[in-house]
Amino acid sequence: MSTVLDVKIPRMQRDGFALKEIAFSVEAGYLTALLGMNGAGKTTLLSAISGLLPLPEGAEVSIGGYSLTENEKEAKEYMGFVFDDSPFDEGMSPLLTGQMYGPYYRNWDMEKYLTYLERFEIPKKRTIRKLSKGMKMKFQLAFALSHGAKFLIMDEPAASLDPVFRDEFMEVLSEILEEEECGILLSSQLVSELEAKADYTMMLHQGEQMFYDSTENILDKFFLVRGRYELFPYMKSRILGERLSEFSAEGLIRNDGDPVRLDLECVRPTMEDLMYYIKQGVVKKGMV
Repeated sequence: MSTVLDVKIPRMQRDGFALKEIAFSVEAGYLTALLGMNGAGKTTLLSAISGLLPLPEGAEVSIGGYSLTENEKEAKEYMGFVFDDSPFDEGMSPLLTGQMYGPYYRNWDMEKYLTYLERFEIPKKRTIRKLSKGMKMKFQLAFALSHGAKFLIMDEPAASLDPVFRDEFMEVLSEILEEEECGILLSSQLVSELEAKADYTMMLHQGEQMFYDSTENILDKFFLVRGRYELFPYMKSRILGERLSEFSAEGLIRNDGDPVRLDLECVRPTMEDLMYYIKQGVVKKGMV
């Protein structure tokens, strides 16, 4: 594996909000999910990684082996963007966009760009504003891949797309990961859909990095026990937190290897479950 993104931010203060002790990487060939509730700091972190915000003293971000502060131009050559709102001039066509802006990148490959436009079935001469949301996503992806980007940063790229196209878009990303040897950092509120595709997950909460590991390893650290609430007191020492309703009772426990002997269902949690218990304060930094 080769590292395409390496981030170390001890602390970053902005408008009364702070990122604290951020340290993670993105590997080529893998999709890393950036998750967190609204206000967790995802947008601030992505802005720092993409160079839209200045990094504080002591912070380090390298892309493709190049420091974002010391070798900004080289670092940005290796970085591509796919956003929910296209950053390109929507009065231009994809063809004209490639002709006008592609040559700003030293590794720009116009032939490759045209091949991707054809593969993704993007009308070359239609103005960008007339493209569907899905087409705009693919257009941005085609542009990024055609200037040799090895790290793709995606902020809610498919939030406004229908479920069928979201599945199609994720399949395209899977193919790209294999073909282009690039790595992807994708931030999304569509937690359950991203969980199924992400190789690694980085979770933010109130500016802090709660955990970063393979998605499977994170989910394997816990169990949910479900059943009659009268049985929960017998597991009091193991239950970290509870979620109760009129018809059901659920508790989160650590997967410590000990069996659950009571008449309780035991299942692996989802990332959404963990986000709930993080919000409740029972899953804390360092528990994964």
